[in-house]
Amino acid sequence: MVRSACGLGIRVAIVLGLGSCTTVGQGGAGAESQGSAGGELGAQCSGDFGVSAAAGKLETFLQATAEFTGAAAGLEGSLIAACTDMGRELGMSDAELAGQPGQAKVKATCEPVALKLQAELSDLRASAKLNIAVSAQPPECKAKVDAYASCVGQCDAQVDPGKLDVQCEGGELRGKCSAECSGTCAVEVKGECNASCEGTCSGGCSGTCQGACDGKCSATGADGSCNGSCKGECKGSCSAGCKGSCEGKCVAKAKASCEGECRGGCSVKFEEPTCTGEVRAPSANVDCQASCDAKLDAQVKCEPGKVHVAIDGAVDSNIEERVGRVRAAIEGGMGAVLAARAQLGRLAASGQAIVQTAGKLPSAVGELGLAAGACATQAAAILPRAVASVSASVEVSVQVSASASGSVN
Repeated sequence: MVRSACGLGIRVAIVLGLGSCTTVGQGGAGAESQGSAGGELGAQCSGDFGVSAAAGKLETFLQATAEFTGAAAGLEGSLIAACTDMGRELGMSDAELAGQPGQAKVKATCEPVALKLQAELSDLRASAKLNIAVSAQPPECKAKVDAYASCVGQCDAQVDPGKLDVQCEGGELRGKCSAECSGTCAVEVKGECNASCEGTCSGGCSGTCQGACDGKCSATGADGSCNGSCKGECKGSCSAGCKGSCEGKCVAKAKASCEGECRGGCSVKFEEPTCTGEVRAPSANVDCQASCDAKLDAQVKCEPGKVHVAIDGAVDSNIEERVGRVRAAIEGGMGAVLAARAQLGRLAASGQAIVQTAGKLPSAVGELGLAAGACATQAAAILPRAVASVSASVEVSVQVSASASGSVN
Protein backbone atom coordinates (compact mmCIF):
# COMPACT_ATOMS: atom_id res chain seq x y z
CA MET A 1 0.00 0.00 0.00
CA VAL A 2 1.39 3.38 -0.96
CA ARG A 3 0.72 5.90 1.75
CA SER A 4 1.89 9.02 0.01
CA ALA A 5 3.33 10.39 -3.20
CA CYS A 6 6.59 10.97 -1.34
CA GLY A 7 9.65 9.81 -3.24
CA LEU A 8 7.72 7.99 -5.95
CA GLY A 9 8.58 10.37 -8.75
CA ILE A 10 5.19 12.07 -8.73
CA ARG A 11 5.50 15.67 -9.83
CA VAL A 12 3.55 18.33 -8.01
CA ALA A 13 2.57 21.11 -10.39
CA ILE A 14 -0.11 23.69 -9.77
CA VAL A 15 -1.38 26.24 -12.22
CA LEU A 16 -2.65 29.36 -10.63
CA GLY A 17 -4.93 30.79 -13.13
CA LEU A 18 -6.11 30.88 -10.58
CA GLY A 19 15.63 5.99 18.28
CA SER A 20 15.03 6.85 21.94
CA CYS A 21 11.86 7.29 23.95
CA THR A 22 11.17 11.00 23.75
CA THR A 23 8.36 13.09 25.12
CA VAL A 24 5.81 14.84 22.99
CA GLY A 25 6.15 18.52 22.26
CA GLN A 26 9.77 18.96 23.33
CA GLY A 27 11.70 21.52 21.35
CA GLY A 28 11.10 22.79 17.82
CA ALA A 29 7.90 24.01 16.31
CA GLY A 30 5.89 21.18 17.78
CA ALA A 31 6.11 22.48 21.34
CA GLU A 32 3.49 25.11 20.66
CA SER A 33 0.90 22.58 19.61
CA GLN A 34 1.49 19.65 21.96
CA GLY A 35 -1.94 19.97 23.55
CA SER A 36 -3.79 19.06 20.38
CA ALA A 37 -1.32 16.36 19.38
CA GLY A 38 -2.04 14.03 22.27
CA GLY A 39 0.11 14.59 25.37
CA GLU A 40 3.25 13.12 26.89
CA LEU A 41 4.27 9.73 28.17
CA GLY A 42 5.71 9.84 31.67
CA ALA A 43 9.46 9.47 32.14
CA GLN A 44 8.91 6.10 33.80
CA CYS A 45 7.66 4.74 30.48
CA SER A 46 11.13 5.01 28.92
CA GLY A 47 12.53 2.41 31.32
CA ASP A 48 13.65 -1.20 30.92
CA PHE A 49 10.80 -3.66 31.48
CA GLY A 50 12.90 -6.80 31.23
CA VAL A 51 14.07 -9.31 28.63
CA SER A 52 10.87 -11.24 27.98
CA ALA A 53 9.02 -11.23 24.67
CA ALA A 54 6.25 -9.13 26.24
CA ALA A 55 8.81 -6.60 27.48
CA GLY A 56 10.35 -6.26 24.02
CA LYS A 57 6.96 -5.57 22.43
CA LEU A 58 6.00 -3.08 25.14
CA GLU A 59 9.25 -1.13 25.01
CA THR A 60 9.11 -0.89 21.21
CA PHE A 61 5.46 0.16 21.35
CA LEU A 62 6.18 2.89 23.93
CA GLN A 63 9.11 4.21 21.91
CA ALA A 64 6.94 4.23 18.79
CA THR A 65 4.15 6.03 20.67
CA ALA A 66 6.52 8.73 21.89
CA GLU A 67 8.04 9.24 18.44
CA PHE A 68 4.67 9.16 16.67
CA THR A 69 3.05 11.70 18.98
CA GLY A 70 6.19 13.85 18.84
CA ALA A 71 6.15 13.80 15.05
CA ALA A 72 2.44 14.64 15.00
CA ALA A 73 3.11 17.68 17.19
CA GLY A 74 6.19 18.67 15.21
CA LEU A 75 4.44 18.52 11.85
CA GLU A 76 1.48 20.44 13.24
CA GLY A 77 3.94 23.07 14.44
CA SER A 78 5.68 23.14 11.05
CA LEU A 79 2.37 23.79 9.30
CA ILE A 80 1.51 26.55 11.75
CA ALA A 81 4.90 28.19 11.19
CA ALA A 82 4.67 27.89 7.38
CA CYS A 83 1.12 29.25 7.32
CA THR A 84 2.04 32.11 9.65
CA ASP A 85 4.96 33.08 7.40
CA MET A 86 2.75 32.90 4.30
CA GLY A 87 0.07 34.96 6.01
CA ARG A 88 2.59 37.63 6.99
CA GLU A 89 3.84 37.81 3.39
CA LEU A 90 0.24 38.28 2.26
CA GLY A 91 -0.16 41.16 4.70
CA MET A 92 -2.54 39.39 7.09
CA SER A 93 -2.99 40.71 10.63
CA ASP A 94 -2.83 38.80 13.91
CA ALA A 95 -6.61 38.91 14.08
CA GLU A 96 -6.92 37.37 10.62
CA LEU A 97 -4.50 34.59 11.58
CA ALA A 98 -6.38 33.84 14.81
CA GLY A 99 -9.21 31.97 13.05
CA GLN A 100 -12.49 31.11 14.71
CA PRO A 101 -12.83 30.60 18.49
CA GLY A 102 -12.55 26.95 19.52
CA GLN A 103 -10.66 25.84 16.39
CA ALA A 104 -7.50 23.78 16.67
CA LYS A 105 -4.55 26.14 16.19
CA VAL A 106 -3.40 24.53 12.96
CA LYS A 107 -6.82 25.07 11.39
CA ALA A 108 -7.25 28.51 12.94
CA THR A 109 -3.96 29.67 11.40
CA CYS A 110 -3.89 27.86 8.07
CA GLU A 111 -7.49 28.00 6.86
CA PRO A 112 -7.58 31.84 6.68
CA VAL A 113 -4.27 31.77 4.80
CA ALA A 114 -5.61 29.28 2.27
CA LEU A 115 -8.71 31.42 1.72
CA LYS A 116 -6.65 34.62 1.43
CA LEU A 117 -4.24 33.06 -1.07
CA GLN A 118 -7.07 31.68 -3.18
CA ALA A 119 -8.86 35.03 -3.15
CA GLU A 120 -5.71 36.97 -4.10
CA LEU A 121 -4.95 34.69 -7.01
CA SER A 122 -8.52 34.69 -8.29
CA ASP A 123 -8.64 38.47 -8.21
CA LEU A 124 -5.26 38.88 -9.93
CA ARG A 125 -6.39 36.49 -12.63
CA ALA A 126 -9.65 38.30 -13.21
CA SER A 127 -8.61 41.95 -12.84
CA ALA A 128 -5.01 41.89 -14.07
CA LYS A 129 -5.39 39.12 -16.67
CA LEU A 130 -2.33 37.34 -15.28
CA ASN A 131 -1.53 33.69 -15.70
CA ILE A 132 0.43 32.60 -12.64
CA ALA A 133 1.88 29.09 -12.68
CA VAL A 134 3.50 27.38 -9.75
CA SER A 135 5.78 24.39 -10.15
CA ALA A 136 6.95 22.46 -7.13
CA GLN A 137 9.51 19.71 -7.11
CA PRO A 138 8.16 16.84 -5.01
CA PRO A 139 9.57 16.51 -1.51
CA GLU A 140 12.33 13.94 -1.15
CA CYS A 141 11.41 11.51 1.62
CA LYS A 142 13.70 8.76 2.86
CA ALA A 143 13.26 6.02 5.46
CA LYS A 144 16.24 4.37 7.12
CA VAL A 145 16.20 0.67 6.29
CA ASP A 146 18.63 -0.39 9.03
CA ALA A 147 16.61 1.47 11.66
CA TYR A 148 13.54 -0.56 10.71
CA ALA A 149 15.40 -3.87 10.94
CA SER A 150 16.83 -2.85 14.32
CA CYS A 151 13.36 -1.93 15.59
CA VAL A 152 11.87 -5.29 14.60
CA GLY A 153 14.82 -7.10 16.18
CA GLN A 154 14.30 -5.23 19.45
CA CYS A 155 10.59 -5.98 19.42
CA ASP A 156 10.76 -9.66 18.47
CA ALA A 157 13.50 -11.72 20.14
CA GLN A 158 12.98 -14.43 17.51
CA VAL A 159 14.26 -12.11 14.77
CA ASP A 160 17.89 -11.53 13.80
CA PRO A 161 17.94 -7.99 12.36
CA GLY A 162 20.85 -8.90 10.09
CA LYS A 163 18.88 -11.71 8.46
CA LEU A 164 15.48 -10.02 8.34
CA ASP A 165 13.96 -9.80 4.86
CA VAL A 166 13.44 -6.04 4.70
CA GLN A 167 11.91 -4.80 1.46
CA CYS A 168 11.58 -1.37 -0.12
CA GLU A 169 8.17 -1.19 -1.80
CA GLY A 170 7.01 1.51 -4.18
CA GLY A 171 10.39 3.21 -4.26
CA GLU A 172 14.08 2.48 -4.61
CA LEU A 173 16.99 1.71 -2.33
CA ARG A 174 19.60 4.44 -2.06
CA GLY A 175 22.84 4.83 -0.19
CA LYS A 176 26.60 4.85 -0.33
CA CYS A 177 28.09 2.04 -2.40
CA SER A 178 31.75 1.17 -1.90
CA ALA A 179 31.78 -1.27 -4.81
CA GLU A 180 29.81 -1.49 -8.08
CA CYS A 181 26.64 0.56 -8.31
CA SER A 182 23.90 -0.62 -10.65
CA GLY A 183 21.12 1.82 -11.45
CA THR A 184 21.85 5.53 -11.28
CA CYS A 185 24.32 7.74 -9.46
CA ALA A 186 23.27 11.14 -8.10
CA VAL A 187 25.87 13.80 -7.40
CA GLU A 188 25.30 17.32 -6.07
CA VAL A 189 26.46 19.83 -8.68
CA LYS A 190 26.51 23.51 -9.50
CA GLY A 191 27.61 23.36 -13.08
CA GLU A 192 27.63 21.07 -16.09
CA CYS A 193 25.39 18.01 -16.14
CA ASN A 194 25.13 15.81 -19.20
CA ALA A 195 22.35 13.73 -17.72
CA SER A 196 19.18 14.29 -15.71
CA CYS A 197 19.12 17.41 -13.56
CA GLU A 198 17.04 17.41 -10.38
CA GLY A 199 16.93 21.08 -9.54
CA THR A 200 17.24 24.09 -11.82
CA CYS A 201 18.61 23.67 -15.32
CA SER A 202 19.66 26.94 -16.88
CA GLY A 203 20.18 27.25 -20.61
CA GLY A 204 17.42 24.94 -21.75
CA CYS A 205 16.42 21.30 -21.57
CA SER A 206 16.23 19.08 -24.66
CA GLY A 207 14.73 16.25 -22.65
CA THR A 208 11.54 16.63 -20.64
CA CYS A 209 11.35 19.66 -18.39
CA GLN A 210 8.83 19.00 -15.64
CA GLY A 211 7.98 22.22 -13.88
CA ALA A 212 8.03 25.79 -15.13
CA CYS A 213 9.77 26.90 -18.31
CA ASP A 214 10.90 30.51 -18.54
CA GLY A 215 10.90 30.44 -22.32
CA LYS A 216 9.24 28.24 -24.91
CA CYS A 217 7.99 24.80 -23.87
CA SER A 218 7.26 22.21 -26.54
CA ALA A 219 4.43 20.60 -24.57
CA THR A 220 2.40 21.56 -21.54
CA GLY A 221 0.30 19.50 -19.18
CA ALA A 222 -3.37 20.02 -18.48
CA ASP A 223 -2.40 22.23 -15.56
CA GLY A 224 -0.29 24.52 -17.76
CA SER A 225 3.09 23.42 -16.43
CA CYS A 226 5.86 22.42 -18.82
CA ASN A 227 6.05 18.75 -19.72
CA GLY A 228 8.35 18.84 -22.73
CA SER A 229 11.58 20.36 -23.97
CA CYS A 230 12.30 23.88 -22.79
CA LYS A 231 14.03 26.58 -24.82
CA GLY A 232 14.87 28.91 -21.99
CA GLU A 233 15.30 28.09 -18.33
CA CYS A 234 13.77 24.97 -16.84
CA LYS A 235 12.65 25.54 -13.26
CA GLY A 236 12.26 21.93 -12.28
CA SER A 237 13.69 18.58 -13.29
CA CYS A 238 15.23 17.96 -16.69
CA SER A 239 15.20 14.32 -17.80
CA ALA A 240 18.18 14.73 -20.15
CA GLY A 241 20.12 17.27 -22.16
CA CYS A 242 20.46 20.06 -19.64
CA LYS A 243 22.15 22.77 -21.72
CA GLY A 244 24.05 25.02 -19.41
CA SER A 245 24.28 24.73 -15.67
CA CYS A 246 22.50 22.40 -13.28
CA GLU A 247 22.01 23.43 -9.68
CA GLY A 248 20.88 20.44 -7.70
CA LYS A 249 21.52 16.75 -8.34
CA CYS A 250 22.95 15.41 -11.57
CA VAL A 251 21.64 11.87 -12.01
CA ALA A 252 23.39 9.64 -14.54
CA LYS A 253 23.31 5.94 -15.31
CA ALA A 254 25.78 4.22 -13.03
CA LYS A 255 28.75 2.74 -14.89
CA ALA A 256 30.63 1.21 -11.96
CA SER A 257 31.65 3.24 -8.96
CA CYS A 258 29.52 6.08 -7.62
CA GLU A 259 31.01 8.97 -5.70
CA GLY A 260 27.59 10.26 -4.73
CA GLU A 261 24.32 8.52 -3.90
CA CYS A 262 23.83 5.14 -5.54
CA ARG A 263 20.22 4.48 -6.48
CA GLY A 264 19.04 0.98 -7.30
CA GLY A 265 21.56 -1.70 -6.40
CA CYS A 266 25.05 -2.21 -5.03
CA SER A 267 27.26 -5.29 -5.45
CA VAL A 268 27.94 -5.19 -1.70
CA LYS A 269 25.74 -4.07 1.16
CA PHE A 270 24.66 -0.43 0.98
CA GLU A 271 26.08 1.87 3.62
CA GLU A 272 23.32 3.79 5.43
CA PRO A 273 20.61 2.47 3.09
CA THR A 274 17.41 4.46 2.69
CA CYS A 275 14.14 3.71 0.93
CA THR A 276 12.10 6.29 -0.95
CA GLY A 277 8.98 4.13 -0.72
CA GLU A 278 7.66 1.87 2.03
CA VAL A 279 9.93 -0.27 4.20
CA ARG A 280 8.39 -3.65 4.92
CA ALA A 281 9.35 -6.88 6.69
CA PRO A 282 6.70 -9.45 5.67
CA SER A 283 7.88 -12.01 8.24
CA ALA A 284 7.66 -9.66 11.23
CA ASN A 285 5.12 -10.08 14.03
CA VAL A 286 2.03 -8.01 13.21
CA ASP A 287 2.16 -5.97 16.42
CA CYS A 288 5.90 -5.38 16.05
CA GLN A 289 5.34 -4.33 12.47
CA ALA A 290 2.66 -1.83 13.51
CA SER A 291 4.94 -0.28 16.14
CA CYS A 292 7.97 -0.17 13.85
CA ASP A 293 5.94 1.26 10.94
CA ALA A 294 4.77 4.09 13.18
CA LYS A 295 8.25 4.65 14.61
CA LEU A 296 9.91 4.69 11.19
CA ASP A 297 7.27 6.95 9.65
CA ALA A 298 7.79 9.36 12.54
CA GLN A 299 11.52 9.42 11.80
CA VAL A 300 11.19 9.93 8.05
CA LYS A 301 12.44 13.30 6.92
CA CYS A 302 10.90 14.88 3.84
CA GLU A 303 13.07 17.61 2.36
CA PRO A 304 11.05 20.32 0.57
CA GLY A 305 11.53 20.64 -3.15
CA LYS A 306 12.06 24.03 -4.77
CA VAL A 307 8.93 26.00 -5.56
CA HIS A 308 8.90 28.46 -8.44
CA VAL A 309 6.27 30.98 -9.49
CA ALA A 310 6.11 31.97 -13.16
CA ILE A 311 3.97 34.94 -14.18
CA ASP A 312 2.76 35.51 -17.73
CA GLY A 313 1.29 38.91 -18.43
CA ALA A 314 1.93 42.60 -17.83
CA VAL A 315 2.25 43.47 -14.14
CA ASP A 316 1.22 47.11 -13.78
CA SER A 317 3.02 49.23 -11.20
CA ASN A 318 -0.10 49.54 -9.06
CA ILE A 319 -0.20 45.80 -8.38
CA GLU A 320 3.52 45.05 -8.48
CA GLU A 321 3.86 44.94 -4.69
CA ARG A 322 0.78 42.77 -4.36
CA VAL A 323 2.04 40.29 -6.93
CA GLY A 324 5.39 40.24 -5.15
CA ARG A 325 3.67 39.35 -1.88
CA VAL A 326 1.82 36.45 -3.46
CA ARG A 327 5.03 35.17 -5.05
CA ALA A 328 6.95 35.46 -1.78
CA ALA A 329 4.22 33.67 0.17
CA ILE A 330 4.09 30.73 -2.23
CA GLU A 331 7.82 30.35 -2.83
CA GLY A 332 8.59 30.84 0.86
CA GLY A 333 6.03 28.52 2.42
CA MET A 334 4.50 26.07 -0.05
CA GLY A 335 7.53 23.77 -0.09
CA ALA A 336 7.28 23.25 3.67
CA VAL A 337 3.54 22.60 3.41
CA LEU A 338 4.03 19.97 0.71
CA ALA A 339 6.85 18.30 2.67
CA ALA A 340 4.68 18.14 5.79
CA ARG A 341 1.79 16.77 3.74
CA ALA A 342 3.99 13.98 2.39
CA GLN A 343 5.07 12.79 5.83
CA LEU A 344 1.59 13.25 7.29
CA GLY A 345 0.27 10.88 4.64
CA ARG A 346 2.59 8.20 6.00
CA LEU A 347 1.65 8.86 9.62
CA ALA A 348 -2.06 8.77 8.85
CA ALA A 349 -1.78 5.16 7.66
CA SER A 350 0.60 3.82 10.30
CA GLY A 351 -1.32 5.61 13.05
CA GLN A 352 -4.41 3.50 12.49
CA ALA A 353 -2.40 0.29 12.87
CA ILE A 354 -0.62 1.29 16.07
CA VAL A 355 -3.91 2.39 17.64
CA GLN A 356 -5.19 -1.15 17.07
CA THR A 357 -2.07 -2.54 18.72
CA ALA A 358 -2.55 -0.13 21.62
CA GLY A 359 -5.95 -1.63 22.29
CA LYS A 360 -4.44 -5.08 22.83
CA LEU A 361 -1.47 -4.24 25.03
CA PRO A 362 -2.86 -3.24 28.45
CA SER A 363 -4.26 -6.74 28.98
CA ALA A 364 -1.26 -8.45 27.39
CA VAL A 365 1.47 -7.04 29.64
CA GLY A 366 0.05 -8.03 33.00
CA GLU A 367 3.08 -10.23 33.72
CA LEU A 368 5.33 -7.17 33.61
CA GLY A 369 3.73 -5.46 36.60
CA LEU A 370 1.58 -2.45 37.36
CA ALA A 371 4.02 0.14 35.97
CA ALA A 372 4.07 -1.58 32.59
CA GLY A 373 0.29 -1.79 32.51
CA ALA A 374 -0.01 1.87 33.45
CA CYS A 375 2.33 2.92 30.63
CA ALA A 376 0.46 0.78 28.10
CA THR A 377 -2.84 2.30 29.22
CA GLN A 378 -1.43 5.83 29.06
CA ALA A 379 -0.10 5.28 25.55
CA ALA A 380 -3.41 3.80 24.45
CA ALA A 381 -5.12 6.97 25.69
CA ILE A 382 -2.89 9.54 23.97
CA LEU A 383 -2.47 7.81 20.60
CA PRO A 384 -6.03 8.44 19.33
CA ARG A 385 -5.59 12.15 20.02
CA ALA A 386 -2.30 12.16 18.12
CA VAL A 387 -3.96 10.36 15.21
CA ALA A 388 -6.75 12.96 15.26
CA SER A 389 -4.09 15.70 15.18
CA VAL A 390 -2.52 14.05 12.13
CA SER A 391 -5.90 13.91 10.39
CA ALA A 392 -6.50 17.60 11.07
CA SER A 393 -3.04 18.48 9.79
CA VAL A 394 -3.56 16.38 6.64
CA GLU A 395 -6.80 18.23 5.95
CA VAL A 396 -5.13 21.60 6.43
CA SER A 397 -2.09 20.72 4.29
CA VAL A 398 -4.38 19.63 1.46
CA GLN A 399 -6.41 22.82 1.74
CA VAL A 400 -3.37 25.11 1.68
CA SER A 401 -1.64 23.29 -1.19
CA ALA A 402 -4.91 23.26 -3.15
CA SER A 403 -5.66 26.94 -2.50
CA ALA A 404 -3.42 27.84 -5.42
CA SER A 405 -5.61 26.19 -8.04
CA GLY A 406 -8.75 24.92 -6.37
CA SER A 407 -7.71 21.28 -6.91
CA VAL A 408 -5.75 18.77 -4.89
CA ASN A 409 -2.32 17.98 -6.34
